[in-house]
Amino acid sequence: MKLLTFLGTGNYRETVYRWGEREWKTSFAPVASCHFLQPESLIVFLTEEAQGEPFEKLKSELSLPIRVEPVPVPLGASEAELWQIFAQVSQVAGASSEVAFDITHGLRSFPLIGLLTAVFLKSGFQVNLRAVLYGAFDVGNVQGLSYTPMFDLTPLLSLLEWSVAADRFNRTGDARYLASLAKNARKELAMQAGGDHALLDDASALSNLAGALTEISQALHLIRPYQAMQRVAELPARVEKARQALQRLAAVQPFSALLQSVQTAYAPLACANPYDPAGAWETLRVEREMIGWYIERELWVQAVSLMREWLISWVMLWVGRPEVTRLEVREEVGQMLGSEVEAFNKARQSGQAYRSVFQAKVPQVEAVLGFWPNLAQVRNDIDHAAKREDPFSAKGLTEQIANLYEKIRGLPLFPLSDDGVVS
Repeated sequence: MKLLTFLGTGNYRETVYRWGEREWKTSFAPVASCHFLQPESLIVFLTEEAQGEPFEKLKSELSLPIRVEPVPVPLGASEAELWQIFAQVSQVAGASSEVAFDITHGLRSFPLIGLLTAVFLKSGFQVNLRAVLYGAFDVGNVQGLSYTPMFDLTPLLSLLEWSVAADRFNRTGDARYLASLAKNARKELAMQAGGDHALLDDASALSNLAGALTEISQALHLIRPYQAMQRVAELPARVEKARQALQRLAAVQPFSALLQSVQTAYAPLACANPYDPAGAWETLRVEREMIGWYIERELWVQAVSLMREWLISWVMLWVGRPEVTRLEVREEVGQMLGSEVEAFNKARQSGQAYRSVFQAKVPQVEAVLGFWPNLAQVRNDIDHAAKREDPFSAKGLTEQIANLYEKIRGLPLFPLSDDGVVS
């Protein structure tokens, strides 16, 4: 393991650094960290001014048989220099499978660079981050302590992981990374519980909530609309059951803060019983919302795949065939649409009046027959991975899908009865 640290020209005063039950008296926090962590080598990033007396004094206080490697860095007086320091730290640490940081010393920007680099190495290169130690000299003085407390900031790095998870959710609607972090926190709660049944119940509720978010995300990304609708409808109850665990466990405070926005994003997709024929039109309305949800998050494949199936369901309901999950009926209606498109095009080409078998039942039938071939073509172009002579470009596909969505948004739902009331 490598221990990485920073050194400037500060006033390094002797103190007793305490980490947990361990103590070490020294002028330099990294010396104490070396005794606590026992690294194989100590990498010291230091400014030109620190390469003289401060560095020599640090080495003299170390009194451990470990390799000490100085790495000169600039002052960080400009953005370019800050990026240079980041690159140097990343290059040195990236070659290791396990590293630790002591970010106590150095110029003011150095601890922040060290902290952010630690996160980058952990997430980007799967480097095992043993510890990020910080000696809080001022805290010891203010509280009148006879020692300087040393903190491991590694748990706080999870805040940045939560930020990444939140960004992923906001861009794609995928809550699986949030759920994964919540599951890790649940393990911590379960370990604390011992035989405490109340804590174990809290851990179970947190696990169930994480599982629900995972299931919603998987259902949406694999185009399981009914499964997604049901799980979204159940989500508020899952959140409420986990409320106590969310309040009890400090490590999930970021998750607790994000949950409202997660629920708000998913809420339009909720439908408690999408299989109920009595609520078929409402289910279809929610499914159309789901298509828009996909498009907002640029999930184009899911959007166009669901759009084609949505339009078949829409026709089925208008012609009085509510059994929208029966494959043979869907295939029959799909073939009927194809035949109607053919008849519609022939009538237009010959200048004859067109009479659809759907005419009396399906509203805006000519508009539907006009864009059905385009919808089928776009969906097939994607599903067959552009294995055709003249495929759409990626940009062309996104434009076509967005345009098709606007067309289906204009199609009416909820037919009226004879007295003008929604049936």
